[in-house]
Amino acid sequence: MAILIATRDAELEHRCRRAASAEHELELVTSLSALSERIGASEPAAILLDSELLEKPLERQVGEIVNVAGAARVIVLTPVFIEDEEIALLKAGAKGCCRRGIDPESLQQVLSVTSNGGVWVTRSLLPRLVSELRKYVDAHRKPAETSANDSLAELTQREREIVRLIVDGASNKEVASSLNISERTVKGHLSNVFQKLGVTDRLKLMLYVREGKVSGIASSGRKP
Repeated sequence: MAILIATRDAELEHRCRRAASAEHELELVTSLSALSERIGASEPAAILLDSELLEKPLERQVGEIVNVAGAARVIVLTPVFIEDEEIALLKAGAKGCCRRGIDPESLQQVLSVTSNGGVWVTRSLLPRLVSELRKYVDAHRKPAETSANDSLAELTQREREIVRLIVDGASNKEVASSLNISERTVKGHLSNVFQKLGVTDRLKLMLYVREGKVSGIASSGRKP
C-alpha cells in the first residue's frame, strides 16, 4: 500500500522516505488539493502531513483530511510541541503527532506503532491526554462490575501479561523481549485484546485499565 508524503520541504521528504519500509509505495504531494485527489486514487495506508501546508487552527484542516482519508492513518509533523495544539490534532483524528525535525529512525517507530492500532503522542502529554479522554471512558463504561469482570475473563493469561506491560508503557518490541516471543505474536495478541475489550488502540486500552474498567491486571509500576 502507499504512503503519501505531503510537504514542500525536500529535506523532510528525504527523511520520510528513509523512514518508510520498502514494502510501501511512496508518493509525494505538495499541496492539500493534490493530497485530496491522491487519497481517493491510491487508498494510502498512511499520510505524513507537514503542518507547514496547513492554516491555523491546524485541527480544522486535519479533521477534514481524516474524514476523507478512510482507513489511512494521518500523522502530523509540526515545528514545535504545543500542548493544546497536539491535543486538538488528536481529537481531530490524527493518529500521530511528532516534530518536523524528527530523525528517520524515530519516524519509522511512529509508523510502526500507528500501523498496529496505536497512537503516537509526545510522552509529556500523556497525563493530560488521560484526563481529556475520561469522557470517552465514561461514555463507554459498562453498567456493572460483573460486566467488566466478564470482559477480563475472556483474556488469556498471556494476553493479561501483554496488557500489563502495555499499560506500563512498554513498546511491542519490549513486550516481545520480556516474554520471549516475537513482535508478530505480540501484535496478534493485541488485536485479540482490542476486540475482546472493545477498544481500538493502545491509548484507549490504557484508559480502559487505569480508569478501573478492568480489574485484576496489576501494574509493575513502570511509568509510560
